[in-house]
Amino acid sequence: MSNILKEIFSDKSFDLEGKIQFHNNEAYKKFLEKLQIVQDQGKSIEVEGVSSITTNLKDGQRQYPLLVENNITSLIITPSKTDIPIILDTKYGQKNLLFQFYKTTNESILENDEHEIVYFRIVFPNNDLNYFIFSYRLQPQLAKTIKDIIESYNTAIAFLDKLFNYNNEEQSQEEYELIYETKKTFLASEALFQKLYLIEEEFKLSFNPIKINNIKNDEQTLYKQIEELYLLLSEKKVIRLNAKLTNSESSTLKILSKDQKIEIGEKIEFTFISDSKYTILNETISIYTASLLCNAVIKEIQEEKDGSRKILYGEVDSQPMYISYSGFKTIDEAQQEKNHIMEHIETYKNALTVDQYIELSNKI
Repeated sequence: MSNILKEIFSDKSFDLEGKIQFHNNEAYKKFLEKLQIVQDQGKSIEVEGVSSITTNLKDGQRQYPLLVENNITSLIITPSKTDIPIILDTKYGQKNLLFQFYKTTNESILENDEHEIVYFRIVFPNNDLNYFIFSYRLQPQLAKTIKDIIESYNTAIAFLDKLFNYNNEEQSQEEYELIYETKKTFLASEALFQKLYLIEEEFKLSFNPIKINNIKNDEQTLYKQIEELYLLLSEKKVIRLNAKLTNSESSTLKILSKDQKIEIGEKIEFTFISDSKYTILNETISIYTASLLCNAVIKEIQEEKDGSRKILYGEVDSQPMYISYSGFKTIDEAQQEKNHIMEHIETYKNALTVDQYIELSNKI
């Protein structure tokens, strides 16, 4: 008896075995078919027609009942997976990127959870670990906060640096460019959401990442609005409006002073204040702009009954009108800038469009 107890309470490992009972032979055949799909494709599949499951611990010739289930309502079979944590150093501290490794009939697969903000999948065809196919999917809409997106993208960049050797001389130029372009995509995405986070902080907002799903058809508009607000409020840039102004009856000015000399055909420049609204992820942001209109030409002068003069202005083909503007959170700040625009008018005349600023930053 002492020998039996010694064996029972020893530290040696036990074998685990199970037995599945099916309602009928047809259910058993379907189980085998689905088991083959799991093996071939690495998918998790629900199985029907199971009546009971019995599991035992086996130690040599002895068996110890572990679990008996007779009321099976749902059973899912899945490939055997091994957890592989990868520790990465990022600018937000150490991050743990958890992968799972499993094999199918023709492939070995390494992937993280498909519901992560950045999903990675590395496939080794024919189970050859010397060659792999790399793919990824950005899913910012799955994040809880904008900061989570930024940190996930930064972790992904650290993983790429660890996975690929950018300076490996054995890589072809084509391979190097493909890898580096992938990294540039992550860097650009991280930078964009970093700008969104700064806007969020500036206006005391809390953007909901799930709203990103709602702008799939108008991503460029969203991205440009983020870039524009960031340029105006964080970088304090002056922006040139990227739109053609048209001549119309609304293009008028009132000149109150009769002493001011004006003539038809004369070029004029003037400043004004406007309010602008931006809608980002269902949040409305209002700012005020101090603007300068350039290359306007007087087309007509009209005398008004109150003694003032109204001028109609337009443009000439050789020098189209354009507007440049700076942005502020309050109307007082915008008014103060408007009063001093003429003192640094060249900054407004030489301003770039949002697209030009983006292109310039991509070259740096």
